[in-house]
Amino acid sequence: LPVLDAGMKNYAEVTAKVIGKDNQNATGAGAAGGLGFAFLNYLDGELTPGIQLILNAVHIEDEMKDADVVVTGEGRLDHQTAMGKAPVGVACLAKKHNIPVTAFAGSVTKEAIACNQNGIDAFFPILRNIVTLQEAMDHDNAEKNMIATVEQVFRTIKTFS
Repeated sequence: LPVLDAGMKNYAEVTAKVIGKDNQNATGAGAAGGLGFAFLNYLDGELTPGIQLILNAVHIEDEMKDADVVVTGEGRLDHQTAMGKAPVGVACLAKKHNIPVTAFAGSVTKEAIACNQNGIDAFFPILRNIVTLQEAMDHDNAEKNMIATVEQVFRTIKTFS
């Protein structure tokens, strides 16, 4: 790893000298094995976070402006979710309009608490008992678990509204 890091640093320094741009610390420059760096330097590219690109393409912000609550989720909420994955991207847009955000996931790690600091007000795992990964990912089981969990969460919301 140290040899690889030293080689990449050298590559970035040589690129900066030859091209006259120093993008080695640009956000996204190291993504996908350095493709962001190559696009910035050699193709005059512009880096846009993938989630932002998709959310803009589907005009989700327009759809949520008048919502009472935004629901999002993914298979597993963890520390990576808080680093800009889809649920946090959706939550950031909702927060622009002061809309509460609830997330559902197949599983939730301890580190998912970082999602609360990034716009997700509350999150819930949908698994209702101990199962194998195969059982958890079975479409029918996942659908039943999702419906049951979402129903209970919204019963709670209704109780306090």
